[in-house]
Parts: sequence; structure tokens; C-alpha cells
Amino acid sequence: MVDTTLIRAHMPVVDCRGRHIGTVDDLDAGRLKLTRGSIGDGQHHYIPLAEVSAVDDDKVTTQLTLEEVQALMHSGEQHGHTEA
Repeated sequence: MVDTTLIRAHMPVVDCRGRHIGTVDDLDAGRLKLTRGSIGDGQHHYIPLAEVSAVDDDKVTTQLTLEEVQALMHSGEQHGHTEA
């Protein structure tokens, strides 16, 4: 399990291939909350902490690909994945 206490605001979030996903805003109910500007639609998006594979000094890495994260964000299946 990843030590989530190492996650800080403004850390970049990357996919399992190192591609930029967004920027950490905060932790919220077991999820990474990305900044509103991360995706470009003015909404907060969330990634479950269970999908985080590593946290190092300068970034958070997910075990998902960028495409899988985008599908998760736009699926509407994850309760509260966006806020107005």
C-alpha cells in the first residue's frame, strides 16, 4: 500500500506510462482530488487512492493509463467524481 501521507497539494499526477494526468488539489474521502484546471473543463475530478501505485518526492503515479483515467472521469459511475 502507498503511503498517502506523502501526497501534497500541487504534485503532478502521472499515469503508469509517465504521461501527465493532472495536479493534486487535496485528498478527499479516499480519493485524489485534482485541481479544476487539470483537465480543462473547470471541474474537480477524482482518482481513487486504490489506483495510486507510487508516490515519490515530485509526483504521484497511478496504475492506470491516461485513457483509463479519462474513462473513469467521464463515466459518471463514480459518485461525486465532479463538482460544479
